[in-house]
Amino acid sequence: MLYFECPGEDSTRHDRMQARGIAIKIKNILLLLILVLPVFAQADPLFGKAMAGDRKLPRAFGIGIDYFSMDQPYQIDSLSFSPPPTFPLPPITNVLAIVVDSEIENVDLKVDVWLLPFLNVFGIYGRIDGRTTVDLSNTGVLLPPDFQRLNIAYDGDVYGGGVVLAVGGDRWFASLTGTFSDTSLSGAFQSSVEATTIQPRLGFPVAENTEIWIGGYFIEAEESHSGTINLDLGPFGPGTPIPIDFAVDLSQQEDFNFSYGLHTMFSASWEATVEVGRGDRNTALANLTYRFE
Repeated sequence: MLYFECPGEDSTRHDRMQARGIAIKIKNILLLLILVLPVFAQADPLFGKAMAGDRKLPRAFGIGIDYFSMDQPYQIDSLSFSPPPTFPLPPITNVLAIVVDSEIENVDLKVDVWLLPFLNVFGIYGRIDGRTTVDLSNTGVLLPPDFQRLNIAYDGDVYGGGVVLAVGGDRWFASLTGTFSDTSLSGAFQSSVEATTIQPRLGFPVAENTEIWIGGYFIEAEESHSGTINLDLGPFGPGTPIPIDFAVDLSQQEDFNFSYGLHTMFSASWEATVEVGRGDRNTALANLTYRFE
């Protein structure tokens, strides 16, 4: 078996398992809140209206549609091939030469509730389409053509939740959004994608119902893919494809990228958000939400 594992992965994996357990607990609490609280939604935040004074507040309950796309480089946490004994593969020693890119598109339904003037909770459920490419062609190792570049395509359901903390004055505002998401995927291989995102924003109004901001994304993403590639050697092979199992664990290469965006209220009920992120990670977000009386 050909196997590569990054230094210190045992401790990293332990930390991730702990973080994943905490994230699951938070997700369950958020999903419970999202299922129960919309029943009691009012025209203002559910609690603490007096905290806002005479400031105009959003309607408590919203249902919207998100479109989100992201492409970013990944790093390999572990990579293994398990060929049959009759077909050994050479080891990969130049790990830094492996190039991994990930692209996803996500459309989801978002339900949110303003519990307090400064606290919003939300849940999401939708569809994700992704493609991850693991390029081994520059490692200096003579691999079969089917292993020079692993193209992993997947799609499925995405679900999760999060919170928004917001403060501000007449001429400025700041917010911090935390999102936790998981997936149920299908495709040619067994795949899983999990992500935790923290989004800080600092902005100011540019019109009565419109504001702009600058912010960023802290993203902790984990991808795992495994499966079997049937290697066909043509007339020089044994006559039948050679099954080679593989498994790869990936995580984000860069934790942070900058973003900038705009939010506008078309009316008391309709609002829209557009945000673009740039850097080693590129993101695009568009949202249209209807807020209830």
